[in-house]
Amino acid sequence: MAREENRISGLWVAIAAGIAAAVIEMVFVLPIQEFLGASPVVVFQSIASGALGEAAFHEGLAAAGLGLGVHLFISLVAAGVYVLGALRWPALLRRAAVSGMVYGVLVYLIMTFVVVPLSAIGFRPPRSLILMLTSLAVHVFAFGLPISLVVSTLLGARFRSQSPQTPDSP
Repeated sequence: MAREENRISGLWVAIAAGIAAAVIEMVFVLPIQEFLGASPVVVFQSIASGALGEAAFHEGLAAAGLGLGVHLFISLVAAGVYVLGALRWPALLRRAAVSGMVYGVLVYLIMTFVVVPLSAIGFRPPRSLILMLTSLAVHVFAFGLPISLVVSTLLGARFRSQSPQTPDSP
């Protein structure tokens, strides 16, 4: 029964962290993209273009809706992976800020060099160093960090109550 409780609570934590990361990331991405000339519809169409290719930019709001769904799905999966890691390695809960920033770097690298190249978009080198560093910073501070902080907050209390603290515990 306790194992099933862990699975269920882990699922809810992953959902909460995934939604938080999806929203927080877009709070930063959408204004940056707007400044660069891309509307929110185009941003989400570009996400959908990973599945639809160039056709995404001719499919209007339907493609934007697909892009929003894909963005949310990726965020939920990333949060789920982090929850699984935190359940296995509680240090991720104790060192949430550093762990989340490192996780943001890992997610950036996987998305940039694995997911996007395997998609209908294909690999494209960053247009500029500034855009690459901006994207990396968004993944670190507006994606990985929120995931780790939500997971640490929601799972951490349970772990702290289950394990005795010693004076020299971090």
